[in-house]
Amino acid sequence: MDFNATIDLIIKDLNEASEIIDDLKKYPGVPALQVEFAKSKCRSAGEVIALLKNLSDILPAKDEPVPENIRKKESKGAENKTAEAFIIADKFNRPSDLYDEQLGSIKAEKDLSDQLKNKPINSLTEAIGISDKFLFIGEIFDGNKVAYAEAISRLDKTENLQDAMAIIRSYTDKDPENEAILQLLDLVKLKLPSNE
Repeated sequence: MDFNATIDLIIKDLNEASEIIDDLKKYPGVPALQVEFAKSKCRSAGEVIALLKNLSDILPAKDEPVPENIRKKESKGAENKTAEAFIIADKFNRPSDLYDEQLGSIKAEKDLSDQLKNKPINSLTEAIGISDKFLFIGEIFDGNKVAYAEAISRLDKTENLQDAMAIIRSYTDKDPENEAILQLLDLVKLKLPSNE
């Protein structure tokens, strides 16, 4: 049986399976949504397999040489034989520079985040995001929202980093190397006039 005849047989079987699945609607207790889902799976499989028939235009004939850029060599352990095999995916390869474009966009995003980290801020209240606010309340101020609000108000008015650290220490006995404290101090640094 040739390739196209095999494809036609598979498509015919999938269509019959779809009809059998459709008959399940007649039975009580069979969810119609699942029936439609199964039918769509059969249709999708049939469409994909039908695409294989079109590959005969792409695939080289048995007596045609395989193009150089789509050859696949056997492993090095083989005895000086190279097998020429056609790889369908090679027809659909994207240009190799796509990877470079992706890396370039990642670098640009990092540059933007670095710029935002170094941009001075006017108010800590406005600069602190909601997730950071909850982090600071939980980690530094032990869940006390009032203490957090007082501290941020005082930190907004501070003139230097030492005063800011003293303010934070007055609200917590946590290690000054605590990640949440360091993150809050980074924001305070951006708030300071000299941007220390």
